[in-house]
Amino acid sequence: MSVLIPGMAYACWRDLRSNRIPNWLNAALVLSGLLVHGWLSGWTGIQQSFLGLLTGFSLLIVLWLMRAMGAGDVKYMAALGAWLGPEMTLYAALAGILVGGAISLGMVAYRRAWGRFANNMGLLVIKMGSARTAFGEFASMKDLTGPGKTAVPYAVPLTIGALGVLFMAQTGLKGL
Repeated sequence: MSVLIPGMAYACWRDLRSNRIPNWLNAALVLSGLLVHGWLSGWTGIQQSFLGLLTGFSLLIVLWLMRAMGAGDVKYMAALGAWLGPEMTLYAALAGILVGGAISLGMVAYRRAWGRFANNMGLLVIKMGSARTAFGEFASMKDLTGPGKTAVPYAVPLTIGALGVLFMAQTGLKGL
């Protein structure tokens, strides 16, 4: 954890500041997660770490393919998965997505942009109407955020989700 927590804090800071999560940070988190799990549990630990990485990547890659999330966010969730393992990664990603949705609604309320929000929701319904539009540029994240506006820096909700899952694991609480 002495690598994970500062790494998550730095990822949030960088994402808030520049809307980017550095590749070197994601790579360092992956490598350290694999090494720590290998050190603690041998090949079984490495397997669980790698399955967590694949889980984190798999859960968010579809959102990137749909142009609804940045590639850095996908790589960051994979890096967190290398530390969390597959089950905790699943819960952390789901919690992160829920937190991200709540933050997005908070941003809409703060900006009083309910009309734009309703318009964007209509565009998303149309986008999901076919594979061609779902995975095309139509209604991409860049289009929906608007000029001068930024999307949610998703390292923040993904980190909150991961911290929540880690807290629950440490206190013995099960499930979400």
